[in-house]
Amino acid sequence: MSEISRRVTLAWFAAASAGPLVLEGCAAPAPPAPPPPAAPVSLWKDLTPARVTAPGYGYDPNLNKPFIPWPLTLDEQQRGVLRIAADMMLPADTHSPSGSALHIDAFLDEWFSAPYPLQQADRRLILSGLAWMDAESLVRFKVTFAQASDAQRREIFDLVAFRAKVQPGYRRAAQFFVRLRALMLGGFYSQPEGIADIGYKGNNPTPGMFPGPPPEALAHLNAALIKLGLKPV
Repeated sequence: MSEISRRVTLAWFAAASAGPLVLEGCAAPAPPAPPPPAAPVSLWKDLTPARVTAPGYGYDPNLNKPFIPWPLTLDEQQRGVLRIAADMMLPADTHSPSGSALHIDAFLDEWFSAPYPLQQADRRLILSGLAWMDAESLVRFKVTFAQASDAQRREIFDLVAFRAKVQPGYRRAAQFFVRLRALMLGGFYSQPEGIADIGYKGNNPTPGMFPGPPPEALAHLNAALIKLGLKPV
């Protein structure tokens, strides 16, 4: 990995592992029941990627002397598609850079290459999903997802991005999309840029004596107390 060190991705991995977006569900959901014959059927196929046999780092990684015993497993084509998807899900705006600018693909490569059960379940689901994206694009547009136009890519994502519109034959692909989006968000909001984007003010030391809560925090507390019929502070 040339553009970002694995020491950084290891710290990122540890931070994201504690987040609710990433840890929601301990494994990828099981495939749904087959759709009725008349339902539209996607080109989804559950892949069985090669098993990761490298050891893990234990319960408490040493980030001062990082040693990551597992190799990265995604190829450049897969990383490229993840960068495209990251920019579609997390485009740059006035507050923060895009998902690809923050190297979300590097975080995901670390995540899917780790030997733990959750990460390996995600690995199977996401690699199957990346293959599905290419298959849909080739059938619809005669090019791979990476070669497709932005409008064509969005047409494929629109098949699975909105729960109320997902057809029965695309439910497994929709599960892939939901999980990929959660991982993208988990990675993004574990970084300083993502934390700043939501305006989080914690995890900063206060020099000297604690000055007390800021006025906006007190105002929020008092509004909540008054709503509950309690005396404000």
